[in-house]
Amino acid sequence: MLKIIYTYLLSLSTIIFFLFFIGCSNDKSKIIMVAASLREIVDEEYLNTNNKDFFINYGGSISLSRRIENNQKKIGAVIFASNSSIDNLIEKGIIDKKNLRTFAKNSLVLAKSNRVESYEDFIENINQNLGQKIVIADKNIAPAGKYSNQVLEKILSKEIINEKVIASGDVSYVSNLLIYNSDYYGIIYKTEAIKNNLEIIYEFPNNLHDEIEYKMAILNNNNNISIVNFIDKLTSENILNKLTDLGFKVEK
Repeated sequence: MLKIIYTYLLSLSTIIFFLFFIGCSNDKSKIIMVAASLREIVDEEYLNTNNKDFFINYGGSISLSRRIENNQKKIGAVIFASNSSIDNLIEKGIIDKKNLRTFAKNSLVLAKSNRVESYEDFIENINQNLGQKIVIADKNIAPAGKYSNQVLEKILSKEIINEKVIASGDVSYVSNLLIYNSDYYGIIYKTEAIKNNLEIIYEFPNNLHDEIEYKMAILNNNNNISIVNFIDKLTSENILNKLTDLGFKVEK
Protein backbone atom coordinates (compact mmCIF):
# COMPACT_ATOMS: atom_id res chain seq x y z
CA MET A 1 0.00 0.00 0.00
CA LEU A 2 2.81 2.40 0.92
CA LYS A 3 4.54 1.70 -2.39
CA ILE A 4 1.30 2.34 -4.33
CA ILE A 5 0.77 5.72 -2.66
CA TYR A 6 4.37 6.75 -3.19
CA THR A 7 4.33 5.59 -6.83
CA TYR A 8 1.22 7.71 -7.45
CA LEU A 9 2.82 10.80 -5.88
CA LEU A 10 6.07 10.22 -7.76
CA SER A 11 4.18 9.85 -11.04
CA LEU A 12 2.24 13.06 -10.37
CA SER A 13 5.42 15.03 -9.63
CA THR A 14 7.03 13.61 -12.75
CA ILE A 15 4.08 14.72 -14.91
CA ILE A 16 4.23 18.24 -13.45
CA PHE A 17 7.98 18.31 -13.96
CA PHE A 18 7.74 17.36 -17.63
CA LEU A 19 4.81 19.71 -18.29
CA PHE A 20 7.10 22.47 -17.12
CA PHE A 21 9.80 21.09 -19.38
CA ILE A 22 7.51 21.24 -22.39
CA GLY A 23 6.27 24.70 -21.48
CA CYS A 24 9.70 26.29 -21.62
CA SER A 25 9.95 28.26 -24.85
CA ASN A 26 13.71 28.82 -24.99
CA ASP A 27 16.91 26.89 -24.49
CA LYS A 28 17.97 28.60 -21.26
CA SER A 29 18.89 26.35 -18.30
CA LYS A 30 16.02 26.63 -15.84
CA ILE A 31 16.33 23.91 -13.18
CA ILE A 32 18.57 22.91 -10.29
CA MET A 33 18.12 19.28 -9.20
CA VAL A 34 18.53 18.88 -5.42
CA ALA A 35 18.43 15.93 -3.01
CA ALA A 36 15.17 15.97 -1.04
CA SER A 37 16.98 16.02 2.33
CA LEU A 38 18.37 19.48 1.51
CA ARG A 39 14.99 21.08 0.89
CA GLU A 40 14.88 23.19 4.06
CA ILE A 41 18.22 24.94 3.61
CA VAL A 42 17.96 25.36 -0.17
CA ASP A 43 14.33 26.54 -0.09
CA GLU A 44 15.17 29.20 2.48
CA GLU A 45 17.96 30.56 0.31
CA TYR A 46 15.86 30.36 -2.84
CA LEU A 47 13.07 32.41 -1.25
CA ASN A 48 15.65 35.09 -0.42
CA THR A 49 16.89 35.19 -4.01
CA ASN A 50 15.74 38.29 -5.90
CA ASN A 51 16.30 37.02 -9.44
CA LYS A 52 14.36 33.74 -9.59
CA ASP A 53 15.32 32.96 -13.16
CA PHE A 54 15.30 29.23 -12.37
CA PHE A 55 13.45 26.57 -10.38
CA ILE A 56 14.41 23.94 -7.78
CA ASN A 57 13.34 20.33 -8.32
CA TYR A 58 13.65 18.02 -5.28
CA GLY A 59 13.70 14.24 -5.09
CA GLY A 60 15.82 11.16 -4.54
CA SER A 61 19.28 11.69 -6.04
CA ILE A 62 19.18 8.42 -7.98
CA SER A 63 15.84 9.15 -9.67
CA LEU A 64 16.84 12.76 -10.39
CA SER A 65 20.06 11.56 -11.98
CA ARG A 66 18.08 9.32 -14.34
CA ARG A 67 15.96 12.27 -15.43
CA ILE A 68 19.08 14.23 -16.31
CA GLU A 69 20.43 11.36 -18.39
CA ASN A 70 17.19 11.26 -20.38
CA ASN A 71 16.78 15.01 -20.84
CA GLN A 72 19.55 17.31 -19.63
CA LYS A 73 18.73 20.34 -21.78
CA LYS A 74 17.03 22.45 -19.10
CA ILE A 75 19.12 21.35 -16.10
CA GLY A 76 21.76 23.84 -14.95
CA ALA A 77 23.14 22.33 -11.74
CA VAL A 78 22.79 19.47 -9.26
CA ILE A 79 23.28 18.83 -5.54
CA PHE A 80 23.14 15.08 -4.89
CA ALA A 81 23.63 12.77 -1.91
CA SER A 82 24.87 9.93 -4.08
CA ASN A 83 28.47 9.68 -5.24
CA SER A 84 27.47 7.01 -7.75
CA SER A 85 24.90 9.34 -9.34
CA ILE A 86 27.48 12.10 -9.63
CA ASP A 87 30.09 9.70 -11.01
CA ASN A 88 27.60 8.47 -13.60
CA LEU A 89 27.01 12.03 -14.84
CA ILE A 90 30.77 12.60 -15.03
CA GLU A 91 31.26 9.39 -17.04
CA LYS A 92 28.56 10.50 -19.49
CA GLY A 93 30.24 13.89 -19.97
CA ILE A 94 27.32 15.79 -18.43
CA ILE A 95 29.46 17.14 -15.57
CA ASP A 96 33.15 18.01 -15.58
CA LYS A 97 34.97 16.69 -12.52
CA LYS A 98 36.79 20.01 -12.06
CA ASN A 99 33.40 21.70 -11.40
CA LEU A 100 32.57 19.33 -8.54
CA ARG A 101 32.43 20.56 -4.93
CA THR A 102 31.54 18.88 -1.62
CA PHE A 103 28.63 20.74 -0.05
CA ALA A 104 28.09 18.83 3.22
CA LYS A 105 28.09 15.41 4.89
CA ASN A 106 25.47 13.52 6.87
CA SER A 107 25.04 10.45 9.07
CA LEU A 108 22.43 7.73 9.51
CA VAL A 109 20.35 7.26 12.64
CA LEU A 110 17.78 4.88 14.01
CA ALA A 111 14.74 7.02 14.81
CA LYS A 112 11.20 6.78 16.14
CA SER A 113 8.36 9.20 16.88
CA ASN A 114 8.72 8.40 20.59
CA ARG A 115 11.75 7.03 22.36
CA VAL A 116 10.84 4.18 24.64
CA GLU A 117 13.96 2.05 24.54
CA SER A 118 17.69 1.84 23.95
CA TYR A 119 19.48 0.55 20.85
CA GLU A 120 20.12 -2.73 22.68
CA ASP A 121 16.38 -3.04 23.38
CA PHE A 122 15.67 -2.39 19.69
CA ILE A 123 18.00 -5.20 18.59
CA GLU A 124 16.40 -7.58 21.08
CA ASN A 125 12.82 -6.62 20.17
CA ILE A 126 13.27 -6.64 16.40
CA ASN A 127 14.61 -10.18 16.56
CA GLN A 128 11.43 -11.32 18.26
CA ASN A 129 8.03 -11.80 16.64
CA LEU A 130 6.45 -8.63 18.05
CA GLY A 131 5.09 -7.21 14.79
CA GLN A 132 7.40 -4.20 14.72
CA LYS A 133 8.72 -2.92 11.38
CA ILE A 134 11.72 -0.92 10.17
CA VAL A 135 11.04 1.62 7.41
CA ILE A 136 13.84 2.72 5.06
CA ALA A 137 14.05 4.58 1.76
CA ASP A 138 13.88 2.67 -1.52
CA LYS A 139 17.46 2.06 -2.71
CA ASN A 140 16.29 2.34 -6.33
CA ILE A 141 15.13 5.92 -5.72
CA ALA A 142 17.25 7.43 -2.99
CA PRO A 143 20.82 6.94 -1.70
CA ALA A 144 19.48 6.76 1.87
CA GLY A 145 17.98 3.40 0.92
CA LYS A 146 21.35 2.08 -0.20
CA TYR A 147 23.10 3.32 2.95
CA SER A 148 20.32 1.87 5.14
CA ASN A 149 20.62 -1.53 3.46
CA GLN A 150 24.37 -1.51 4.10
CA VAL A 151 23.71 -0.98 7.82
CA LEU A 152 20.96 -3.58 8.06
CA GLU A 153 23.08 -6.24 6.40
CA LYS A 154 25.68 -5.76 9.14
CA ILE A 155 23.37 -5.73 12.16
CA LEU A 156 20.50 -8.09 11.26
CA SER A 157 20.06 -11.49 9.64
CA LYS A 158 18.65 -11.83 6.11
CA GLU A 159 15.58 -13.53 7.54
CA ILE A 160 14.79 -10.60 9.84
CA ILE A 161 15.47 -8.07 7.04
CA ASN A 162 13.05 -9.86 4.71
CA GLU A 163 10.40 -10.09 7.39
CA LYS A 164 10.69 -6.75 9.15
CA VAL A 165 11.93 -4.14 6.66
CA ILE A 166 9.69 -1.94 4.50
CA ALA A 167 11.48 0.00 1.73
CA SER A 168 9.50 2.82 0.14
CA GLY A 169 9.99 6.35 -1.18
CA ASP A 170 12.80 8.73 -0.39
CA VAL A 171 14.09 9.77 3.04
CA SER A 172 11.51 12.55 3.44
CA TYR A 173 8.73 10.06 2.80
CA VAL A 174 10.15 7.72 5.44
CA SER A 175 10.31 10.60 7.95
CA ASN A 176 6.62 11.34 7.39
CA LEU A 177 5.74 7.69 7.96
CA LEU A 178 7.58 7.77 11.29
CA ILE A 179 5.77 10.93 12.39
CA TYR A 180 2.35 9.31 11.99
CA ASN A 181 3.20 5.71 12.90
CA SER A 182 4.57 5.30 16.40
CA ASP A 183 5.06 1.54 15.93
CA TYR A 184 7.61 2.01 13.15
CA TYR A 185 11.34 2.30 13.53
CA GLY A 186 13.13 4.14 10.75
CA ILE A 187 16.64 4.55 9.43
CA ILE A 188 17.02 8.08 8.12
CA TYR A 189 19.54 10.88 7.90
CA LYS A 190 20.33 12.56 11.20
CA THR A 191 19.26 15.90 9.74
CA GLU A 192 15.82 14.49 8.89
CA ALA A 193 15.32 13.31 12.46
CA ILE A 194 16.29 16.72 13.84
CA LYS A 195 14.09 18.60 11.34
CA ASN A 196 11.03 16.48 12.13
CA ASN A 197 11.56 16.31 15.91
CA LEU A 198 11.93 12.54 15.82
CA GLU A 199 13.65 10.75 18.67
CA ILE A 200 17.13 9.48 17.80
CA ILE A 201 17.69 6.07 19.37
CA TYR A 202 21.14 5.51 17.87
CA GLU A 203 23.57 7.12 15.43
CA PHE A 204 25.24 4.47 13.29
CA PRO A 205 29.05 4.53 13.00
CA ASN A 206 30.26 5.64 9.55
CA ASN A 207 32.09 2.34 9.04
CA LEU A 208 28.72 0.57 8.66
CA HIS A 209 27.92 2.38 5.41
CA ASP A 210 29.47 4.38 2.57
CA GLU A 211 30.30 7.99 3.34
CA ILE A 212 27.23 10.22 2.95
CA GLU A 213 28.38 13.23 0.97
CA TYR A 214 26.38 15.92 -0.79
CA LYS A 215 28.19 17.09 -3.89
CA MET A 216 27.26 20.01 -6.12
CA ALA A 217 28.20 20.78 -9.70
CA ILE A 218 27.29 23.04 -12.60
CA LEU A 219 26.36 21.03 -15.70
CA ASN A 220 28.52 21.50 -18.78
CA ASN A 221 25.60 22.80 -20.84
CA ASN A 222 24.39 25.36 -18.28
CA ASN A 223 23.89 28.82 -19.79
CA ASN A 224 22.17 30.58 -16.90
CA ILE A 225 24.41 32.84 -14.80
CA SER A 226 21.70 33.04 -12.09
CA ILE A 227 22.16 29.33 -11.43
CA VAL A 228 25.93 29.76 -11.12
CA ASN A 229 25.46 32.66 -8.68
CA PHE A 230 22.98 30.67 -6.58
CA ILE A 231 25.30 27.66 -6.30
CA ASP A 232 28.15 29.98 -5.28
CA LYS A 233 25.90 31.58 -2.66
CA LEU A 234 25.27 28.17 -1.07
CA THR A 235 28.97 27.92 -0.15
CA SER A 236 28.94 31.12 1.95
CA GLU A 237 29.90 31.03 5.63
CA ASN A 238 26.34 31.93 6.59
CA ILE A 239 24.96 28.85 4.80
CA LEU A 240 27.65 26.60 6.26
CA ASN A 241 26.69 27.76 9.77
CA LYS A 242 23.03 27.00 9.05
CA LEU A 243 23.94 23.54 7.77
CA THR A 244 25.80 22.85 11.02
CA ASP A 245 22.77 23.93 13.06
CA LEU A 246 20.63 21.48 11.07
CA GLY A 247 22.94 18.57 11.89
CA PHE A 248 25.04 18.44 8.72
CA LYS A 249 28.83 18.17 8.81
CA VAL A 250 30.66 20.85 6.82
CA GLU A 251 34.23 21.91 6.17
CA LYS A 252 34.82 25.58 6.95
